[in-house]
Amino acid sequence: MTCVTFQDYAAFALAVQDASKEMRLSSLEESNWTLQNASAGAMRLQRGYEGGGTIAEGTTVSDGWVFFQQSGPVRANGQLATENHVFVVPPAGEFCLASKQAHEWFTVVIPASLLFHSPDELEFASRAKPQLLKPPPSVTRRFTSLLGRCLSAAEQRPWLLECPLAVATLQSELLVATRQLLERSQHSSSRRFLRWRGHARAALETALDHRIQSLSITELARQTGVPERTLRTAFENCYGPSPIKYLRMYRLHQARQLLLASCPDQTTVTQIAFDLGFRELGRFAGAYRRLFGERPSKTLHRRAQQ
Repeated sequence: MTCVTFQDYAAFALAVQDASKEMRLSSLEESNWTLQNASAGAMRLQRGYEGGGTIAEGTTVSDGWVFFQQSGPVRANGQLATENHVFVVPPAGEFCLASKQAHEWFTVVIPASLLFHSPDELEFASRAKPQLLKPPPSVTRRFTSLLGRCLSAAEQRPWLLECPLAVATLQSELLVATRQLLERSQHSSSRRFLRWRGHARAALETALDHRIQSLSITELARQTGVPERTLRTAFENCYGPSPIKYLRMYRLHQARQLLLASCPDQTTVTQIAFDLGFRELGRFAGAYRRLFGERPSKTLHRRAQQ
């Protein structure tokens, strides 16, 4: 059982488990992120708090089904999920989660061998894709309440996770809760998500190939062969922001990575900003500070101060 508070988002993102993923800040409300996790036999639980909007995309672990619930609105593979919904991803499934504001979330990973037994269940599991579960709100509340109580109990009484009887009881309760989610839900998956993500990635690659010049949405549409309206829809449904806002955010993250990896006696903020296509340094510095909570010059000198 661990519970850690972070002031650095990159460190928090590295600590999040059960997925091979990229996580990026999209907005900042407070420089505060917390992560709590515990294992109960073959099941793994996490609770996170993120002090701003984020975009996370990648692939889940291959040894279990991941159930994800968030306290506020989130785009889950192109679908808008509320606090009453649960996003479920089969082993090694692809996901994209985009939030615009600070939020709390839970995950639980459960091996398929514990979840599915009957021929019908095994057939469902063999063809399942990431999907949004829309159960009655009371079912979701029971699920999240159980996860919260389990993690709180593990923090206050860590010896419980060493007790076979307590672990067996916890696993049984979690299985009942997740089966209720699967059985009492409307199941919804977005057939358009893969197409939207393909359009967005093509635009991102095009923009990165022309980073010296900032391409307009019209030029991005022309070079990718995707209609402008379709391109806007793809970005907004996958990531939340418009194409131009997303690309600016992406370049700000690139700038941060370069600043963290550079020495102040070998490069400057101006050089890095210009190399990434930022021409107005004042606007760059302001946007950088709003997103990361510090001036780019402070980031550049952080390595030298360590």
